[in-house]
Amino acid sequence: MKKCLLFVGLSLAACSPNAVETEPAQSIAPPVSRERRDELKIVFGKAFATALADSPSLRKLLKDEALAKFDNDYDVLYHLIKDRPLADGQTVRELLLGYFESEEQLSNVERELPLLTIFVPELPRKSFSALSWDTDTQIPAVGITSYKTNDVTLVDHNGEERIIEAGLIPAFPVVVIKENERVIQVANSNPNTLAKGRVPQASGTPSFAFLADCFDGSRAADKSAARLTRSPDLKLLRAYNLYLSTDGWHRDYIYYNISPTQPRGAFSYAYQEHIRSFKMAGDPATAFSKIADQTGEPRLVSITPEPNSGWTGGAFEFKVRVLLNAKNGLGQELVTYFSALPDELFDLTYDEVVWYYYKPRITGLKTKSLTLPLFAWDLNDYASSIKIEVEEVDITETIVQSESRTVKFATNFAIDPAVGFLQKIGLKFGASLEETRTETTQRTYTLGNDILGAVIVNFADNVLVGPVTVDPIFLPPMLYWSSREYSTGWYSISVEPTRVQ
Repeated sequence: MKKCLLFVGLSLAACSPNAVETEPAQSIAPPVSRERRDELKIVFGKAFATALADSPSLRKLLKDEALAKFDNDYDVLYHLIKDRPLADGQTVRELLLGYFESEEQLSNVERELPLLTIFVPELPRKSFSALSWDTDTQIPAVGITSYKTNDVTLVDHNGEERIIEAGLIPAFPVVVIKENERVIQVANSNPNTLAKGRVPQASGTPSFAFLADCFDGSRAADKSAARLTRSPDLKLLRAYNLYLSTDGWHRDYIYYNISPTQPRGAFSYAYQEHIRSFKMAGDPATAFSKIADQTGEPRLVSITPEPNSGWTGGAFEFKVRVLLNAKNGLGQELVTYFSALPDELFDLTYDEVVWYYYKPRITGLKTKSLTLPLFAWDLNDYASSIKIEVEEVDITETIVQSESRTVKFATNFAIDPAVGFLQKIGLKFGASLEETRTETTQRTYTLGNDILGAVIVNFADNVLVGPVTVDPIFLPPMLYWSSREYSTGWYSISVEPTRVQ
């Protein structure tokens, strides 16, 4: 599915607590036009459909590789399997050669479609998935995506073509030919100098890198609970109780152990700010359409007669961009990512409309729990507010833009002779108040993106906003704690300090 971009106007972070990274600097742009890549996908898809029908061994390899979820989705990157041996001793590439007009034709596909991917979708009502695929008896058709239309070209094992309209989802075995959105081709193919985040490669193939560690299927996904929880971090709970009837900042206590009775404290790196939840807002179908409104993306609401059902895409990818306002005046930009399956963000119902096809309906919104690290908020280094923007991203032309903001820095810091290290002196901004500066940061953005709006998070904002009683049917009432949400008309997020050590 299409990516969504989450900007954060302060700056550090990555998909895992220990990963801080920028976008890979050595990415290689697609060498050919989208129209040409569409043509090559059709050529490959027709050959692949026949080979898949003829070779149970190829089907078995494809299933096994899809289940491995190398990029945390059921994707199989062609260049990573083309040299794999099959049961008869041939490699995948050698088998496929017999279904192309010439070796040059296959070589053109390999060279001009470096991110060529075979995706095994999880279709509604358990009609087909990588997990349930019986490779001995089930011969999938091949669906081919296009940048020109949300309709999908379907090729069966006899080479016959038909069109699956954009609003329909098949209820029969099918795999999808597409381009991968979680890895990029990178320069420097020397296997002895592979950079961090590089995906495995076979000899002689291009080099690839994950967009971020969270797309690396070898890393365990974080399933931590967020926003509405029965057991908040004890320090967050103490901060809430401490300032329940007294004016003060929760984060003063969390980061500096400052309280009304203890007005001095050194900064602790035990906590970092994290995005703990993400949720689309407004009308569910409109929200879905908003984050997937480009041709070739899933759409349920559109000006077209048949909006896209989204079955060819897998999970949404969200990109988090963090912009830093620091006292040294440097503007930094670092990025991180997370992904979300459609049913993690939306309540989906599937209606049977015609034989062997479903049509989806979106009936509600869901909150996705996250533990997405940002930065340790030391007011001696960083401004007292951050700006968070959310943007839907395409892989197109990237532009660098400067942005100026008036921000506040705390000045109530000094070295206490009694303890010999820097401390924050006083609650809030202290008696010395704050220093106001105009800071300039640079950020990159991609043409054609959909801006979903911006929110401001302040150091002074309460973290926990209070207990919530949930009274489900047939169960006794249960007490939960809610953290503060920041919302636009398109989305809401929660941002919390989270213990990291």
